[in-house]
Amino acid sequence: MRHWPLTALQLTTADLVLRLPSDDDLDALAQVAADGVVPDGAVYFPQPWASAPPAERARSVVQNHWWARGDWARENWRLLLAVFLDGQVIGQQNLSARDFATTGEARTGFWLGRRFQGQGYGTQMRAAALALAFDGLGAERVTSTAFADNAASRAVSRKFGYRPNGIRRVAVDGRPYDVHEKVIEAADWHGHTKAIPVDTAGLSGCISSFC
Repeated sequence: MRHWPLTALQLTTADLVLRLPSDDDLDALAQVAADGVVPDGAVYFPQPWASAPPAERARSVVQNHWWARGDWARENWRLLLAVFLDGQVIGQQNLSARDFATTGEARTGFWLGRRFQGQGYGTQMRAAALALAFDGLGAERVTSTAFADNAASRAVSRKFGYRPNGIRRVAVDGRPYDVHEKVIEAADWHGHTKAIPVDTAGLSGCISSFC
């Protein structure tokens, strides 16, 4: 799309392709969310969308993508990438930042459909996001947060050498939860043995959208 160059951005790992979803892809992504993201009773996100009824989960995914695109600015952006395995949508990888040109800091987040969890895809997704942030955009640091219930996310952070960066308390459905933040600095990333190669395509045409 000439007037939205982010559509040309694509990240590829050994098994996965990450890119902005088309409308049909977004519908498929919404269905993955409707089919289930978190175990019953678990809390993974500060917003309770993942534990909402299936139709509501699907709708929130679609609206979130529309909002991220419509609200995009270099001073405050949220890149929401659909994740594909053999052409099938399996989840979403986020990379976001506020005042990135000044702070050099970005944040990651992700979710996978339940039937695709526990197979190493989350690690490849995180590698793709970190490669884009550090190698592509020149980030100085990247943070990630995880609730206590989300052991898989915290395990992925450990694989890449994130360090603790504090605990904050948030309210979800009227109950308090601790959220653990981790951070990885550029020096740690560049010194890390990258066992997961990532190919980045289409960045040169859209890098001005980020910083």
